[in-house]
Amino acid sequence: MQISNAHVDQQRIAWVDVLRFIAIFMVIAIHCSDPFNVSAEAGSNPDFNYWGSIYGAALRACVPIFVMITGLLLLPVKMSMGEFYKKRLLRITVPFLLWSVLYNLFPWITGLLGLPPTIISNVFAYAAKDSSQSLASALVQISLIPIKFNVYTVPMWYIYMLIGLYLYMPFFSAWVEKSTSGQQKVFL
Repeated sequence: MQISNAHVDQQRIAWVDVLRFIAIFMVIAIHCSDPFNVSAEAGSNPDFNYWGSIYGAALRACVPIFVMITGLLLLPVKMSMGEFYKKRLLRITVPFLLWSVLYNLFPWITGLLGLPPTIISNVFAYAAKDSSQSLASALVQISLIPIKFNVYTVPMWYIYMLIGLYLYMPFFSAWVEKSTSGQQKVFL
C-alpha cells in the first residue's frame, strides 16, 4: 500500500486543531441559539430573545478564531499569486456559486410546485412572508451573487468573507514578509 506524500510535508499543530474543534462546536451552538432570536416565539416572549442573544454573543468569537487560524496557517503565502488563487479560490467558489444559485432558485421552484409564498419565509428566516416566486426575481438575485448576499444566501456570508480574505492574502503576505516584528505588533 502506497501512502500519498501530499500531506506528509505539512506538520499538524495540535493546539490549532483543538482550537478549530472548539470553534466548530461554537458555530454549532450559535446555530442552535439562532431560533431564539428569529422565531415567532422570540417575538412574543422577550426571554427567548434575551437568552438567545446572550448565548449568541458569548459564542460569536468563533468567526474571528477561524479567521486567525486561516492567517496563521496560510501567511506568509509561499506560492505564486496565481497558484494560490487557483488552489484556494476554485475550491470554494464552485460550491459557493452552485449553492447560491440553488438557494436563489428555491422561491421559483416553490412557485412551480404550487406552494404558497409563506413556505419561503418558513425556510429562510429573513425572507418576507409574501416573497416573489417569479423566475425574473430569482434571476435578478442570481445576477447579484458576485456583489452581495441576500435573504436566501445569508448562510453563505462567511464564504463572501473568506473569498475576500483569500483575494487580499497574497498582498498582505508581501508586507508580512518584509515588515519587522515591531511593525507587525503596531499593526496588530
